[in-house]
Amino acid sequence: MRKSILSLLVTLVVIQAMPGMAAEYIEDFEGTFPAWESGWLGVHSNLQNYYGDSWDRGNNPDGLWINDGDGAPGSDLSVDIIFDHAFAATLTSFEVDVAGYVGTRLQVYDVSNNVLLDTQITLTYDAETNPGTYAHYGVTSDSGISRFSFVATTGASVEGNTSIDNVRVLDGGTIAPSAVPAPAAVLLGLSGTGLVTWLRRRGTL
Repeated sequence: MRKSILSLLVTLVVIQAMPGMAAEYIEDFEGTFPAWESGWLGVHSNLQNYYGDSWDRGNNPDGLWINDGDGAPGSDLSVDIIFDHAFAATLTSFEVDVAGYVGTRLQVYDVSNNVLLDTQITLTYDAETNPGTYAHYGVTSDSGISRFSFVATTGASVEGNTSIDNVRVLDGGTIAPSAVPAPAAVLLGLSGTGLVTWLRRRGTL
């Protein structure tokens, strides 16, 4: 019985010390607009709807015409979608589907501003159908993912000519304290030696 109690408590200590479980986040823009704005992507980035009015998805039934909010819509030659720092630091992978109409490069950066991906997007010319025709891109990282950018390779605006869909990230998880009822909370705070001493003084061992 005593060994079983000790085994259980040691297991609790190990579980408490383990990093948080990895989480997957996906935004497919299928919900009635503006549902995505209160989801993980809307909350953790500066991504905006090109059409301005949050409810208006324009002629795009399957994705989102992108806007980063830093210039006049329809005249921006680069769009930088930036994740907030705390969220960015734990990301281990990033994927996105892109329907493009003008020459554009997709760039993805880690939290130290190193380029993880820099590629010319394939122009599909089809964001107006459901499902649309999108090209898929993805990258992994050991040092977080801070932002993804679309940069025009011609004089045409990226905004209004670039749609994204199926944005997917993996969050590697972080160590977070958990609420544990006493006296387990006390036990989880002790070292292995301290735990045994505490149990012996109580006569449990």
